[in-house]
Amino acid sequence: MDRRDFIKSIRRNIKTNGKHKSMFSGLAPYAGNWTANEVTHLLKRTMFGAKKEDVDYFLTLSPDAAIDELLNSVTVPGPPVRDYGLIEDEFGVMWDDVGVPQGQTWVNDPNTMGNPGIISAINNLRVSSLRKWWAGLIVNQGRSIQEKMVLFWHHHFSVQETEVQNAQFLYRHHALLRSNALGSFKTLLKEVTIDPAMLVHLNGYVNSKQAPDENYAREMQELFSIGRGNDSHYTENDVIAAARVLTGWRVKADPPSSYFDAGAHDTGSKTFSDFYNNTTIPGGDGEQEIEALVNMICSTTEAARFICRKLYRWFVYYQIDDAVEAEVIIPMATILQSNNFEIKPTLSVLLKSEHFFDILNQACYIKSPLDFVVGTLREFNVSFPAYTNYTAGYPLFYSLYRNAAEMQQELFQPPDVSGWPSYYQEPMFYEIWVNSNSLPKRADYTDALVNGSIIDVRAFANYSSNPADPNQLINDITALMLRYPLSAGSKTYVKNRFLLNNVPDDTIWTNAWNSNNNSVINNSLKEMFKFLMNLPEFHLC
Repeated sequence: MDRRDFIKSIRRNIKTNGKHKSMFSGLAPYAGNWTANEVTHLLKRTMFGAKKEDVDYFLTLSPDAAIDELLNSVTVPGPPVRDYGLIEDEFGVMWDDVGVPQGQTWVNDPNTMGNPGIISAINNLRVSSLRKWWAGLIVNQGRSIQEKMVLFWHHHFSVQETEVQNAQFLYRHHALLRSNALGSFKTLLKEVTIDPAMLVHLNGYVNSKQAPDENYAREMQELFSIGRGNDSHYTENDVIAAARVLTGWRVKADPPSSYFDAGAHDTGSKTFSDFYNNTTIPGGDGEQEIEALVNMICSTTEAARFICRKLYRWFVYYQIDDAVEAEVIIPMATILQSNNFEIKPTLSVLLKSEHFFDILNQACYIKSPLDFVVGTLREFNVSFPAYTNYTAGYPLFYSLYRNAAEMQQELFQPPDVSGWPSYYQEPMFYEIWVNSNSLPKRADYTDALVNGSIIDVRAFANYSSNPADPNQLINDITALMLRYPLSAGSKTYVKNRFLLNNVPDDTIWTNAWNSNNNSVINNSLKEMFKFLMNLPEFHLC
């Protein structure tokens, strides 16, 4: 029995005003309690970790005001910069990236100096700085949903560094996702379609009237807008027609951009199936045809429902049963369509709903590697340099990126064009994050944070209302650390083993704390926190 089924079995026995409490909640506005539990749930889903100071802050707001702030606090960061030195070639000759001084951005530099090997080496160093920069933005995030949404779109419009192999194209793609993270999906779909990174990644840059390439046309419908399933009735001829619409788009490196080659474009009319109401897109201007294609796709109810399902799986839960489809997905899709595919108002309704805060939807999925790595650091209030600090910050940001990558979530390198399997692969979904390879790495990571004193366990213990009382201490810190509560028996075990040295006398800990016995306190807390962070409950979000 999984966690949700277990809780359902409990809720069947709960009565409210003489009636059984409903097993299901829909998109009606949330009107329940607003405690640290609900705030923590909201922040863990919309940010990377829930810092105590953020929980305390949002507790002072109403639920609507809290969600509005998360949705509206959007910033435009400066670009990544050069953090690397000279490059040595195979003959021992040192080369410099002469177009970009250290500390300056490379995003507009064409990287054409040197031999091909040096150009490739510089590109790789720029990609590395791009990853460090993004990790720095994630760990330094404000009180905003922005970073979770940028990662969502990176998963949705998955491009891989190993396919694109161009740091400038990757940055431009990222900036496109960031600038449209909460805006119009129609605009984003159109812009991604002619984005240089996507044109390279799915062969759009070789698509011509002489040899139409169907790769992007197929993924545009199957993965990016309509999806697979019983209601996705677009045809093979629709893929062919869309490929003809998309002919003629090319990329150039200086400046990094795409352009339309009219001579390579199929100027004939393109007619689609009855799934698209037999729409015909006249031949002519390439950009106008793409806009017509996007409008046609987004005129279908399936496109709206597909996007809403992906948002739901990202923010709520991976299973979508008939009740969720009828009471959440379909109403969300109606809102999305009525708002011309604007994401923010649609997401606002979901996050403000009874369904989002339902107990069944709390602590029910496994943290992603980035949630695990970055969320742990943020919740333990580990200080990091600003994302702009390339000398002190970039090396630290690299460690965040690498740790998440080793746990199966590598920035700019999802496994394939479908993104990360944990968000779509039935039947396991999020459970894919945890396996015999990744779980020991998670344990090693948190053990290292404690052993290396990177996290201050003493400071975290002081969040307790009475840290001298071992029972209160464990109640308070597990409430902060764990979304799924420990049983009374587990709490007693933790207390006895780590705070009382298996002697059933609470005064042992109380006396140690009150006398400031640092050796006992620090050793006990370190072992206890390592144990708690290796519990299954710590991996739930």
